[in-house]
Amino acid sequence: MEGTLAIVGYMGSGKTTLGRLLASALSLEFVDLDRAIVKSAGEGIPEIFAGCGEKHFRDLEHKALLDALCGGTSSVVACGGGIVVRPDNRALLRNVTTVFLSEDTDVLFERTRGPGRPLRASSREEFGRRYAERFPYYREVADIEVDVDGRPPPKVAEEVLGCLSRP
Repeated sequence: MEGTLAIVGYMGSGKTTLGRLLASALSLEFVDLDRAIVKSAGEGIPEIFAGCGEKHFRDLEHKALLDALCGGTSSVVACGGGIVVRPDNRALLRNVTTVFLSEDTDVLFERTRGPGRPLRASSREEFGRRYAERFPYYREVADIEVDVDGRPPPKVAEEVLGCLSRP
């Protein structure tokens, strides 16, 4: 595979874990956009949301995506779950190979109950509604869609690598 590989999906779908596995298997640099944002902002994501709001976070996220995709170095980029809400981010993602990790919302809801996720939603209904709103955008940018289905990350990585090796 040549070029950058982006991974999208809802929070808790395993983007970071899969990204590390794929970067290792493909001998590429790994970029976690959330970590890049935290590093550039000098504060955690919950603090960014609390202090400056979601719009500011989305602006930082867009800049981090631009840096990761346009930096000239091929890499595997694990995107945040909301990266697809901005049309300009979707346009950028359509220019690179993008993997969408699909997973059951009940599984995702249970995985994301920690306090470090500002948009984790207080109710199952709100969580599901947000996922349903983003789902078409994930599909819009995806070159490869993988149903995680609770499988261990190495199995998911194996499937993605198989898809990448096809002509």
